[in-house]
Amino acid sequence: MDTRALGFFALAAAAAASVAHAETLKVYSVDAPPMTMDNAKQSGFVAEITIDAMKRAGYTAEFVFVPWKRGQQEVTEGTNQLIIPLSRTPAREANYTWIAPIYRLERTFAAIGKSIDSYEQAKAELNSVIVGQGSAQEELLKANGFPPGRMRSVRIGQREVDLLRADGLDAWYNGTPETRWKWRQSGRTEALVIGKPIDANDIYLACSPKCDPLIVDRLRTAVLTLVADGTAQRIIDSYLE
Repeated sequence: MDTRALGFFALAAAAAASVAHAETLKVYSVDAPPMTMDNAKQSGFVAEITIDAMKRAGYTAEFVFVPWKRGQQEVTEGTNQLIIPLSRTPAREANYTWIAPIYRLERTFAAIGKSIDSYEQAKAELNSVIVGQGSAQEELLKANGFPPGRMRSVRIGQREVDLLRADGLDAWYNGTPETRWKWRQSGRTEALVIGKPIDANDIYLACSPKCDPLIVDRLRTAVLTLVADGTAQRIIDSYLE
């Protein structure tokens, strides 16, 4: 065997060893389709981008699905633990290491038969608003003066669409892609109206406050590369188009 062949096999063996010994990192998440899903066959576009970025950076992912508030707490109190899909909000800023943005998420009110296009209209016309516990949407409602007694905070993933009454007197405040996805899956036949975008912010791959700078740098580079070469957008389009 010539030296070139020997060199090739040496490189291949080194690469295989690197993959076999890739560091495993916990990734806390929540069932928020189509961004993230507790589904072995279809993980969601934010999860797929994260998995791809981790592979490129030399890591493997161990996903942990727990109630969202608990997941946030465990990551905040832990070390080198990742979390998706996390909105970067003022209330969360100091609690995480923000690695890289993955997706710009619009938030809207959805109601049966009527369009709710502002916080002011929601306060004036709705009896209640359904919102996920521990979500950025819950923070936004509170920050914009929506009365706490009219907020129906529910555990994320518990078929929020089933709670919408047909009289149009309540609404679900959520990220628009998830609302559309879950409504299509619900089988309900009423006319759901999704209002104008009320708010928007970036969904991040984030880490514990105590996060190895090498992990941060590698993952940030990998995510930004996926965005720059168009891979991230192709993954997003495969779920939303």
